[in-house]
Amino acid sequence: MNRRILIIGLDGATWTNLRPWIEQGKLPHLGKLVAEGASGPLTTTIPPVSASAWVSFATGCNPGKHGSFDFVFPRPNAYDIGVVNVNVRGMPPFWQAIEAAGGQVGLASVPITYPPQPINGWTVCGFLVPNEQAAYTQPPELKEQIKAAGLVWPLHEFEGNRSRDPRKFLQDMRTFDESRTQVVTWLMQTRPWDLVSFVIKTTDTTQHEVWHLLDPQHPRHDAEMAARVKDDIVAYFQAMDACVGQLVQAAGPDATVIVMSDHGGGPFEKFFHVNNWLALQGFLKFKRTPLSLVKRALFALGFTPITALKIVNGLGLGRLRKNVKRGRGRGWLGRLFLSLRDVDWARTQAFSIGNFGQIYINTKGSRPRGAVEPGAEYQAVRDKIIEQALGLRDPASGDAVIRAAYKREELYHGARLSNAPDIILHTDRSKYVSFGHADFGSNQLVEPSIGQTGHHTMDGIVILRGAGIPAGTQITGANIIDIAPTVLALMSLPIPSEMDGKVLFGVETRASGQGDRPRNSPPAGETRASGQGSGDENPYSEEDEEQVMERLRQLGYVA
Repeated sequence: MNRRILIIGLDGATWTNLRPWIEQGKLPHLGKLVAEGASGPLTTTIPPVSASAWVSFATGCNPGKHGSFDFVFPRPNAYDIGVVNVNVRGMPPFWQAIEAAGGQVGLASVPITYPPQPINGWTVCGFLVPNEQAAYTQPPELKEQIKAAGLVWPLHEFEGNRSRDPRKFLQDMRTFDESRTQVVTWLMQTRPWDLVSFVIKTTDTTQHEVWHLLDPQHPRHDAEMAARVKDDIVAYFQAMDACVGQLVQAAGPDATVIVMSDHGGGPFEKFFHVNNWLALQGFLKFKRTPLSLVKRALFALGFTPITALKIVNGLGLGRLRKNVKRGRGRGWLGRLFLSLRDVDWARTQAFSIGNFGQIYINTKGSRPRGAVEPGAEYQAVRDKIIEQALGLRDPASGDAVIRAAYKREELYHGARLSNAPDIILHTDRSKYVSFGHADFGSNQLVEPSIGQTGHHTMDGIVILRGAGIPAGTQITGANIIDIAPTVLALMSLPIPSEMDGKVLFGVETRASGQGDRPRNSPPAGETRASGQGSGDENPYSEEDEEQVMERLRQLGYVA
């Protein structure tokens, strides 16, 4: 290897927050990297969801090739819901090219790497690991070696102080990633490496929770609380800046450093309930059985999970939020409240699963009780949904809720296009976040947000510092799929031809003859596991999968 590269992910980081603090000298380590390198915005995938963005980062490919569109998805030829994992990834990650060239790779807390694959180096997974009993390191014995070194790798953030005590919540988030940074620093100092990629996760969790305290214009801004915790919020980000400095120091002066985020962050005000809208427009129909009729009547009266969530938040019981968050309509939530169990699939043309306005057409031949013929009827249904969605207005303000609506082929291309949602509704993200609930979390169409006040935006951050990268350069037009080919170019390695991204710095050399490699085929000469399964393999037991779903509920990705 001609150089070592350290990639630090700051999940959800945005220049909106970081730039002023850098200019004020409050984030000296990030400020130094900006001054000595190149920086700018980093555009993410549509929609801006981490499960898609981080796999695009890893593969350099658009989601139509790698097949990861959200944390949850309807399984092929079914209505039940699958959870994203490394087996969904339909293209090889860029670090396999480094391994093939003899390099040593370290991965820590990189999303969608669980279960960990064999690697020439080491992996420590975090997000979507079901529990401490799971095998979340590679090699497997690394988990116990971390403990034997007196270090702690926390799997999941503590939720108890959400909506109850912002100061304690911020300290919980700080402690979480400071502890992880200690582990990664130790690994960098005790094991050989050519590439290390580590994602600091709580930057995103923090912004979700406290954006209204940063933004005086937010409808839920609490000036008194903001005055009390402003310094704590800045102190949290200063602690993460110190983590960056610690990692850069461990990498050494000759290492190239890349700091990036999977998407940006910003305020939002209201939820848009996609399945409610589909039902109102007649695209989704309910059963007419006595039980479903009773559940619908109670739903209309306000007997919904979100009502329970309001009660929990009002009582300051943040730890209980996970039990009433919007969910996938199974278990007691599905039995008690209106859910997809109550949908009459034979009469339903479209439904939504996911957190960002993804709509699936109930097509004959693709779903067990499909109601829409492929071909002309399929296209007509999509056109009608898009036309009506673009005309949707907020009943309270008259504002347009949907900024753009896409057919899947307008955003994606590749061998896994057929797994993509048929329609993607892209909201005005400064005000609205669309959730396709697998249970009907609320009886409203559009309503003020509960719990979270910040969410994802399209532009994250990128900073590159190292040999051959001019200091003070402003980067424009960078996309998250550009990181993978740029890393390979900086390491003077050929770039697989199937990568969609462009090189930001370095000399580009494209490998030839691979094209859009079938999703089950390993790279030429690659015989070990690559995470390129069919997408149908489920590494989770039923109990583990429910624990992962609970984790996604806690973070607001599903209910």
